[in-house]
Amino acid sequence: MLRVLTAGIAVALCLSGCGGSSVQRVPGAPHLRASDLDEVQMNMLESVNDMRRLAGVAPVALSPELSRAAAAQAADISAQKRAWAWGSDWSSPYARIARAGYPGQLVAELYSQSFDTELETLTAWLQDEAWAESIRDPAATDLGFAFHQDASGMIWWVLTLGSRGGAAQ
Repeated sequence: MLRVLTAGIAVALCLSGCGGSSVQRVPGAPHLRASDLDEVQMNMLESVNDMRRLAGVAPVALSPELSRAAAAQAADISAQKRAWAWGSDWSSPYARIARAGYPGQLVAELYSQSFDTELETLTAWLQDEAWAESIRDPAATDLGFAFHQDASGMIWWVLTLGSRGGAAQ
């Protein structure tokens, strides 16, 4: 009897995922609109620069080119359902910043998928020493930041750091 009940529950769970296209949002997830981009970018820029100042590193400036590259990657990784460095066309962060018209060099690209705000995402990045070092990298002069939010509420974040001063270290 237990096997039949377990099998019935498993089938019901599988079939519940096969229903219509109705997507439920995760309760408590922030709901971002395209019109929120400027505020979200400024929150991230100010917070990154506060952290860089505490580390004795010069601040970065918001770059429209790097933000375009970040936005393209955020939408792409959302479509791929995978937060990683490669575009669906196998483009690298280097290729994306060149496509976006950025005149400098790539320093780092960070990405995340979460139901968190931009500042909670930054906190998570700073808890990873390698990513924190990328954010504090003195070679960085510019920052691009963007997001893409799925219907479920999942937010795909991309932060791109660049250097206009020549080759990044």
